[in-house]
Amino acid sequence: MQVFEELLEWISIHWVTITVILHVSSSLLTSLHVLLFKENERTSLAWIGLVIFSPVVGTLFYWLFGINRIKRLAQKEHPQNVKQDFCNQEKSIDFHELPENWHSSIIAGYTIHPVNCVAGNRIEPLVNGDIAYPAMIESIERAKHYVVLSSYIFDYDPLGEQFVNVLAAAHHRGVTVNVLLDGIGVGYSWRKSDRALKKLGVKTARFLPAISFTSIRFINLRNHRKILCVDGEVAYIGGMNISKNNVVKRASHPVDDIHFKVIGPVIDQISQVFKEDWFFATGALIQFPSFKPNTNEQKTNNSVVARVIQDGPDEHHNRARWTLINALACAKTSVKIMTPYFIPDQILMTSLHAAALRGISVEIIVPGHSNILFVDWVMEANFPRITQHGIKIYKNKRPFDHSKIVIIDDIWSFIGSTNWDPRSLEFNFEINLECFDTDFNAKLTTLFASKKENSELVIEDELNRLATYKKIRNNLVRLFHLICS
Repeated sequence: MQVFEELLEWISIHWVTITVILHVSSSLLTSLHVLLFKENERTSLAWIGLVIFSPVVGTLFYWLFGINRIKRLAQKEHPQNVKQDFCNQEKSIDFHELPENWHSSIIAGYTIHPVNCVAGNRIEPLVNGDIAYPAMIESIERAKHYVVLSSYIFDYDPLGEQFVNVLAAAHHRGVTVNVLLDGIGVGYSWRKSDRALKKLGVKTARFLPAISFTSIRFINLRNHRKILCVDGEVAYIGGMNISKNNVVKRASHPVDDIHFKVIGPVIDQISQVFKEDWFFATGALIQFPSFKPNTNEQKTNNSVVARVIQDGPDEHHNRARWTLINALACAKTSVKIMTPYFIPDQILMTSLHAAALRGISVEIIVPGHSNILFVDWVMEANFPRITQHGIKIYKNKRPFDHSKIVIIDDIWSFIGSTNWDPRSLEFNFEINLECFDTDFNAKLTTLFASKKENSELVIEDELNRLATYKKIRNNLVRLFHLICS
């Protein structure tokens, strides 16, 4: 007892020294970890600065959110029998019809993500939930064997309830139904759609649920993929969540978006991503049929050559980022980007400027106002840097446009769930399609043009006239965003 009292007395006398030693030790340890494991120099400096100047909060913040623990976990949890090799399954495609500048892109793209392109796909843009949701519901209603659905947000509103009912009806008529929802995204709705599905007998799972003590370490790493596959015959991917707000004709807070209906052999690559995610979340292996051409669906416009670009913090490369960089290096005439959040890192921004310096038209459409106020401020802070070298950025006058499309020249496009921001490119699990087809690009270009008509060009003089307090606010938020990324 006396020893304990003496210890307390010593601590009370030397608590300042002890606090300083603990601060210096934790800051040093954390900074060494940053130097050893963070590749981005600017991010590393930001983390080290936060740790030094905010000793307790900064260190705790880094150890909770700054470390990628998913890669190790995924490597341990994903057995080889879950992975499917798409490298050599399909006949190699003759790309000689493509312009010569894209040949090197094909080679580099395969190195970035060793999955073969497959021909004979039909991809149809579906504008807003007004068109996309009825098509998705009809496909579920026609399902005979298997339905898999993954979504970041699945609101249990009247629209979500409609999806719950058709999924439950499919289950009750003998269709195998698996629904995977993100552990954070499911919380956007007060009433939980997965609970409603479970009550009706549908198999559901949450990807990295936030309520678990073990999962709190991964709270910053979210499954942002949107996947619907039915019987291996049809699939839907894009950026559209399941929410009544996407039915813009009836929504009080409308959200514009573009989803895509896919028919063709690339469905096998899409369903494989779901199977891996389901196993990661549940430990259960599921079966899903391979694509078989339906004679009723065979049309002359099944011409899109495509492959899945699967990206996430469990992958070896930042596949989406490097796919975009690779394509930008091949651009000859035009680059068109539509994204709800445009906060590219320095490498992507440099690639865009390099394209503009080569005389290539670079046009970017962002929302006039997004659904996240501080993101608007970060984008506004970046506008002067973006508009250099002739890059044009437009602000869409619609309430909020969530569309995600990249179109390069008249041949290449990139569609899916990835935004142009650090969250998508670093922390989220994403799925995209890399597509080669002139007709498909023409459709996307028409959509881009219609969005541009409803947008206003950001003028450099207006940026210069921005109030000083707004410039300070925007750059402070931009600095904080850099630290968090």
